[in-house]
Amino acid sequence: MAGEPSPESTTTGPAPAEPAVTEGRTEHEEHPDGADSSGVEATTRVAAQEGPEEPAPNGAPTRRGVGIDGPTTHVPRAAEAGGAVSGGTNGSGGPATGTVPPGPPPGGGGAGRGPRGPAAQGPGPAGPPGPPSAPFPAAGPRRPGRGPVRTGPGSGPIPAPNALMPGTVLADRYRLVAEVGRDRSADAALWKARDIMLERDVAVTLLVGSWQGDARASAALSRATRSAHFEHPHAARILDVVRPGGTPLPTGVLGAAVAEWTPGRDLAELVADGPLRPSAALRVIEPLADAVAAAHRSGLVLGLDHPQRVRVSARAATRLAFPMPRGDATNADDVHGLGALLYLLLTARWPGSEGVPTPAGLRPAPHAPGGGPVPARQLRPDLPVELGALVDRTLDSDGGIRTAAAVHRLVVQMREGLEDDGVLLPVLEDGQTIDADDPTEVWHDDAVPDPSPDPERRRKLRIGVTALVIATLAILGFVTYQVVSVVAGGGSSAPPVVVIPDTAAPSAAPAPPAGPSPAPASPSPAPSGPVQLSSVAVYSPAGSPDNPTRINRAADNDPSTTWSTSDYRQQLPALKPGIGMMTTFTAPAQVAAVTVRSPSPGTRIEVRAAARPDVPVAQTQLLGAGTVDEDTLTIPLQAAPPTGNLLIWITQLGQDDDDKYVSELAEVTIQRAGP
Repeated sequence: MAGEPSPESTTTGPAPAEPAVTEGRTEHEEHPDGADSSGVEATTRVAAQEGPEEPAPNGAPTRRGVGIDGPTTHVPRAAEAGGAVSGGTNGSGGPATGTVPPGPPPGGGGAGRGPRGPAAQGPGPAGPPGPPSAPFPAAGPRRPGRGPVRTGPGSGPIPAPNALMPGTVLADRYRLVAEVGRDRSADAALWKARDIMLERDVAVTLLVGSWQGDARASAALSRATRSAHFEHPHAARILDVVRPGGTPLPTGVLGAAVAEWTPGRDLAELVADGPLRPSAALRVIEPLADAVAAAHRSGLVLGLDHPQRVRVSARAATRLAFPMPRGDATNADDVHGLGALLYLLLTARWPGSEGVPTPAGLRPAPHAPGGGPVPARQLRPDLPVELGALVDRTLDSDGGIRTAAAVHRLVVQMREGLEDDGVLLPVLEDGQTIDADDPTEVWHDDAVPDPSPDPERRRKLRIGVTALVIATLAILGFVTYQVVSVVAGGGSSAPPVVVIPDTAAPSAAPAPPAGPSPAPASPSPAPSGPVQLSSVAVYSPAGSPDNPTRINRAADNDPSTTWSTSDYRQQLPALKPGIGMMTTFTAPAQVAAVTVRSPSPGTRIEVRAAARPDVPVAQTQLLGAGTVDEDTLTIPLQAAPPTGNLLIWITQLGQDDDDKYVSELAEVTIQRAGP
């Protein structure tokens, strides 16, 4: 078609006159690969304004500059030997070489058409090259050989390559600035954008995918609409929900939720240099747990299951920055997300499902034989026992912690016993932290003033204190009046009334006969000797076992050696339902009694029969129980069929002099039932 550049377009007929040469430029130069040279000529002219002139081999001026695809050089036609053109750029950014035919360019408006008008005349004798006669043409499809095409993060489905890019305007209002994350599980792209109407930064969660995801996107947008009324200082407020059907959306975008922008870093960036200290990790999680608990009380789900959805400000304040959950998310997903984020902060590993790519390129956590992630204390043995148990029970979907309120309460209690300097510093491989005196590493800005106190809160506090003082004075006045009345006789002059009991009164009627007594429990069989054990192991289904390498000391026939549980700051079952010792017999036997020697008074012990060593507690049979009062406790057991496994289950720990909860077992002996 005439007027369209084409490397194959040719003309016939007499050749026009030789093109004019002005300051090293020709009215027409044919590009080596046959493309239209007008764009190259315009690029070279702009580049020549920035590059100095260098003499050509024959003394003619040479102009250098930087064009769109790389360095450019213009050599006058007179300096070329044999019509060769050198120093230009081809599609790959390197020098282009070729020959210029001696004749003028063909006419007819094909690939040989050059600029006309003032642009073809070049600059004046003494001035720099003039601007092109028209703006640069729009970039067409890239040809092979021009280098790699840049794409966005490769996690999750993405729309068409040119649909989402900085500068794209969404709903005629929100201009995309930069992509800050990608949530593969929700098919969502997390962007920082600019509200061009109110001139403010916003956080945009874009639902991307194909038409098959319309149902999931609709459910997620509906949840975002219901969450718009939820307000919490540690969850960004949803400002707008963009649905399809109104303004046109970019290709592959199924909807969006717009929220307040939260400056700072996401959790993946926070642990890029290593895990955090326990006190810092708890300080990050506590406000998130409070926000999730508040949302659950309002009947909402926040979608707290991705590290790039959470951002930490310059003053170490944590906030859910992209609050749009999946359409099928539940409260349990939020609780599991709290455990996953805490696991990430303490280990710098993401506890996702085995074989599933991790978000934001995080290192995956190793998995146990059962399929779940290994306990956090296996990766960091220096963690407090109760903190490791909190992480493991929050990630446990069977019998773990099920409410965000419980997670928040336990996190607050644990923070009280840990020192916190208010600085978020990663822990290095050797267990040391980055120097806190280095201002480039400390993650809070002292130049930012503290927020001013809330006047409304101070007014309510004054009212409450005043009411408390008035109530206290009223109670003191009432108590004083009663005391004075009793001491002074109440101001009455009447003689006291004396009541003399009647000694002749008949005696009380005899109590009615008691009802039938309950049936006595099955009598304990008589012991006949100890049961031979084949193995013993620590039984801890709700977390990592306590001192598993020392459990043999509790059954080595040496009371001077003991096995001890870990030190807990809270009594069972706050963090664990219990801890115990599972014994396995050399042969099934009927048991009569268990004798426990322990220096930990107050320890509550249950004896349970188990079909296998790894069965849950709920599937075991309770045979007897007792509490350690002196050094030796004997627990008689009710009659039961022979068993091959017996669980010594501790449901209450003793308390030492440091107000810590711990129990020790010196020796456990199991007596066989007699014939």
